[in-house]
Amino acid sequence: MQKIIVNINSNGKGYFALEVRNKTIGHIIVELAGNELKVLDTVVLVGRYLPLIGKLLLQGIVKYARLHELKIVAISKFVQQQFNSDPGSYADVLEKH
Repeated sequence: MQKIIVNINSNGKGYFALEVRNKTIGHIIVELAGNELKVLDTVVLVGRYLPLIGKLLLQGIVKYARLHELKIVAISKFVQQQFNSDPGSYADVLEKH
């Protein structure tokens, strides 16, 4: 079974992790400031599955952003690529600078 774990501390620093059978296989480092969720870096422990794991993590982040009415600032190259490949799916949460 897979699940997304959200861990953001009181300073706004944290991560979204993907767990499969109680083992973390990837995470995205984030920073929450006001109504912006900065997506800083994507780390996947099983390299060949980066696209799949990254997309599952991104789905968790987008769901969280929508639920909490946040805008996502994509600093992670992987997340930037995902947003650029399908901008219509993320237009409501993507912060444009």
